[in-house]
Amino acid sequence: MKKILIWLIPAILLIIGIIVIVIIKNEESKKQLELTYEINAGIPFKWEYEIEDPSIVELAKTYVIRDDNKGGLVGGKIATNYVFKGKKEGTTTVTFNFVRIDTEEEQIEKSESHTIKVDKDLNISLVALKNE
Repeated sequence: MKKILIWLIPAILLIIGIIVIVIIKNEESKKQLELTYEINAGIPFKWEYEIEDPSIVELAKTYVIRDDNKGGLVGGKIATNYVFKGKKEGTTTVTFNFVRIDTEEEQIEKSESHTIKVDKDLNISLVALKNE
């Protein structure tokens, strides 16, 4: 009986620990919204974002993932991940513009607007996407 308890108690504690970690990770994922935009390396374009009401959401971080198959050469994909978090309850729009940068004046080639909602617990979610 003692041998069973020696193995059973740590196993139960491990299971409880795993459950707590899963619950915490799930709650953390509701606190951030990640949007990803890609470009091809070597082209004269970039993505820019604008937050309609920065008192509701803010950019928490960005990170870039490059397609290593092309070695950063023309045609290789570059994905920029924009991670937003809520600051207060409300709804706002984040607009991403695909901008041509090799001209005298930057030209917007296309736009996407995301309607984002933040609840009272600062959970953030995507409500709608509009392509322009």
